[in-house]
Amino acid sequence: MRKFFTKKVITLIIITILSTLFVYIGANVSKAQLLTTSDKFYRAKVLGLEDVKVGQVSLDNGASSVSSKSVYFKAQFTSGPYKGKVRTMLQYIDYMYAVQPKTVEKGDNIVISYAADPSNSHESWMFIDYNRINYMIVIFLLFVGLIIFIGRSKGVATIVSLLFTAAAVFMVYIPGILSGQNIYLSTIIISIFIILMSLTFLNGVNIKTFCAVLGNIGGLAVAGILALITNHVLGITGIVDEDCLFLMYVNSGHPLDLRAIVWGSIVIGSLGAVMDVAMSIASAMNELSETMEDKSAKKMIKSGMNIGKDAIGTMTNTLILAYIGGSLATVLLLVASNKDPLYLFNMEMIIVEVLQGIIGSTGILFAVPVTVVIAAYLYNKPKHHEL
Repeated sequence: MRKFFTKKVITLIIITILSTLFVYIGANVSKAQLLTTSDKFYRAKVLGLEDVKVGQVSLDNGASSVSSKSVYFKAQFTSGPYKGKVRTMLQYIDYMYAVQPKTVEKGDNIVISYAADPSNSHESWMFIDYNRINYMIVIFLLFVGLIIFIGRSKGVATIVSLLFTAAAVFMVYIPGILSGQNIYLSTIIISIFIILMSLTFLNGVNIKTFCAVLGNIGGLAVAGILALITNHVLGITGIVDEDCLFLMYVNSGHPLDLRAIVWGSIVIGSLGAVMDVAMSIASAMNELSETMEDKSAKKMIKSGMNIGKDAIGTMTNTLILAYIGGSLATVLLLVASNKDPLYLFNMEMIIVEVLQGIIGSTGILFAVPVTVVIAAYLYNKPKHHEL
């Protein structure tokens, strides 16, 4: 038991070192020239209101107008070079939009910036938004605590793998795209890293992990190939929404390939669900290998596929609902506008959302048999040893 524990700890240390090197080297290789802005944002705390002025904002060359409100308040800087100093600041609210932030109150933590006052020509410290970071930190720590409390050692491994995944995506993958690197190659590399790192972190280096890795790569490869084909057949341009138009001008030296970005979003979006299914099936096949009497590859494949059918049904629903939930506001707007279905279902925005759900589910479909067949073969070899 002690020997196994030592081997497990050494394995985790090696994986941690290799993952850290991957992120460190990748972050240095993938440095991007980002857009610069002169705007500076600071945190502040409201000490009290001073004055409220109500006015009118003209629209359509004076043909109509909407109400506006200028709220002057005292606030103390809690970050930046002015930390500790008190200034009079402004929250400007116009009622052009139906939903507006609430008027600031004493004790509110806010984000402010030095900007032009919309009601006149001079500049002043302006309310930008409420500071929600502290609450988000508390929510995240509660989430981490629950994972560790319920998962114990596996929970700790989950948190570490999650941190490495986030680091790989935000420090390597995204800067790499912005710096003009090949998006297809970057997506493949980052996907393989996440698969290997996450599965070995959670389950160690053994046959079960090996089966899950191969099943995951198989399902993801099918999803990637299918995404390439559908992008070509459907004539996807990559201009899904207004954000994509702005992306065209982010790096003038190396214009971003919007079609490749759509492809990458489909593959990365499918990765989590495919990984979940592949690992679940590999674990089930491992249990079958240990408990099944008179086992054979044929019997294990049959049992594994029966288990896989249930996983396919639930995970496909999860994937589809996740994509719908992520674009619910857009779906509501399009349905409310009562557009012709012929127009709606030819919009690239809708097409890409549908493709993400279908291709991700197809990756799951292929990950199941690949994992089952590989596991059935490996667990029925005359002798097998943990890798």
